[in-house]
Amino acid sequence: MTEQYKEIKSKIQEMTVNVMQSFVKAITARDKETGNHSKNVAKLMLVFSNHLNLSPQETKLAYLSGMVHDIGKIGIPDGILNKSAKLAQHEFAVIRCHPDIGADILAGIGEFEEIAHAVRYHHEWYDGNGYAHGLQGLEIPRLSRMLTLCDSYDAMTTARCYRKSVTLDKAIEEIEQNRGTQFDPELSKSFITVIRQSPITWLRN
Repeated sequence: MTEQYKEIKSKIQEMTVNVMQSFVKAITARDKETGNHSKNVAKLMLVFSNHLNLSPQETKLAYLSGMVHDIGKIGIPDGILNKSAKLAQHEFAVIRCHPDIGADILAGIGEFEEIAHAVRYHHEWYDGNGYAHGLQGLEIPRLSRMLTLCDSYDAMTTARCYRKSVTLDKAIEEIEQNRGTQFDPELSKSFITVIRQSPITWLRN
């Protein structure tokens, strides 16, 4: 029975990853930039988790959270999601709904509850000025605080149709300036160490 249980568990875990990859394909079909961004954030979450010596299970959850952190953008209208100009205030209000949309999609699948939790709060700020629930400090799940860093870093260092990318040094400067406000101050230091020590070229491959 033990071997049978292990085999069933392994198959379930494989299915979980396959479902997550299908989610990424779905958002990529809507918006290629968001799909590529999700893959980059997942890679960053994996490297970051290893640096923090998280357990294998926590590392897996971190990686999968990165893959699907923007899945809620499936529910955002194309006119807003693909807009090349600066968003109007009412359009930004719609975009701010995507963490909850994504979390609600994931929460319907029992195995994804913790991932849904991470996705729901990945735009919360350490000082409480993020969205959409106004959490602050350690109220924000650790995976969400990690996602905020990985998400922001890749967004800054990736060119978009409406803005240029910034250099690695500039991105690090931005993170340092926003330690304790947008970003967890301790995790920020660890993340900067990861970025400085790890080769950057792997991220775009």
